[in-house]
Amino acid sequence: MEVDACSAELAEMLESLTKAMTEALKRGDKLGVARFYADNALLTDLNTFGRQGRAAIDAHWISLPPCKDWRLEVLEIGGDSETPYQRLKSTLVLEMGGKEIHDVGYCFVVWKRQPDGVYRIYVDVYRPITESSIA
Repeated sequence: MEVDACSAELAEMLESLTKAMTEALKRGDKLGVARFYADNALLTDLNTFGRQGRAAIDAHWISLPPCKDWRLEVLEIGGDSETPYQRLKSTLVLEMGGKEIHDVGYCFVVWKRQPDGVYRIYVDVYRPITESSIA
């Protein structure tokens, strides 16, 4: 993992947030995952998929089939203390119709410090590297 500009302490904190987010999904707390996003966040693949705002982000995460596993591998962390970013490799295993769906891709996530000091995802750009039927 590369760390660029942001402090090691901030990098560690962001890694703990991504770990907590994956754990929430694995235990079935889909709204818990959505709460890692800012109320005005954007989730997009920069192509045909895009969700923005609290209601749309909540609806996206709630709509996913049950999660069997989710790993976010941190490839790079950078930015500054107000808007740090992470480049991640996501490996998500969902169950739909008795079959496992493997959704693997890369994410570029920009976190933003909120007025209460808590970091939430402000922009999440996802680029799949495997075909899946999950939108």
